[in-house]
Amino acid sequence: MTILQFLILATTGIYIIYKDFKEHIIPNKINLLLVIAGIIITVMDYSNFLSHLLGFVVLGMAMLLLAVVTKGFGMGDVKYIFVVGLILGLQQGGYALLIGFMLGGLISAILLLLKKVSKKDRIAFGPYLVLGALLSFFI
Repeated sequence: MTILQFLILATTGIYIIYKDFKEHIIPNKINLLLVIAGIIITVMDYSNFLSHLLGFVVLGMAMLLLAVVTKGFGMGDVKYIFVVGLILGLQQGGYALLIGFMLGGLISAILLLLKKVSKKDRIAFGPYLVLGALLSFFI
């Protein structure tokens, strides 16, 4: 199962990274495709059904709450975390989110220190979420 999960996230991740860096958007059609893949994976991995469901609900709602409170994340990022939780399950999806936040925060801090961006600039967060999802396979 993990190879299929990795390949799905890697292939869609390439497109997400490109689109988010270029246009600051994670297209709904990609997230919809990932929802379909997540449902198929959840059905195939029925012994971990609860983990997939909890990953979807808990991680997605946490990201939604964070986006609403901070106004610092786009809805594409939120939708992406919902599907990452569905595809990976609660534990691995949690690692993905944590790694994504760590990478995004570190790179953003470096860019701020080097004065490549200012606090008012928009920074694409999707690429770091994608990297977090992919790196979570190695934990």
